[in-house]
Amino acid sequence: MICGPSVLTGLLLFGCGTVVDASMDGEDVTQARMGHEFKIKVGQLIKIEGEDLQIRFKAVAQDSRCPADVNCVWAGNAEVALDLLEGKCTTTLTLNTHDSNAPEKGKAGRYGLKLVKLDPYPRSDRKIAPDDYVATLMVSKE
Repeated sequence: MICGPSVLTGLLLFGCGTVVDASMDGEDVTQARMGHEFKIKVGQLIKIEGEDLQIRFKAVAQDSRCPADVNCVWAGNAEVALDLLEGKCTTTLTLNTHDSNAPEKGKAGRYGLKLVKLDPYPRSDRKIAPDDYVATLMVSKE
């Protein structure tokens, strides 16, 4: 199924990923508003009000951010994997917190997605459990 062009971390891709109907699996879906920041937890599904768009926070693929209680030469980077479900088409985006080669913004179909913030911020004395991550995102219409 061709769903139109998508941009994934700066690369132009054509086509559609997996066909998914997320509303069929009995999940509790939270709503968010276009153009407003919202928080999403790992594994959570968010529906954008008035749009045929849902976002799932898949995982933090890597987190090399400098811990808050350490002096580092480089700020580090965290890489966030998200699924955007538009109609029956799924596009996976990878967004970054501080990587000049891979943006914190991405585009899928007619929507733009920005990673505003990723919490919690690392500390040297604590390991972050994968399920503890919360991303702050904002969706816009392109």
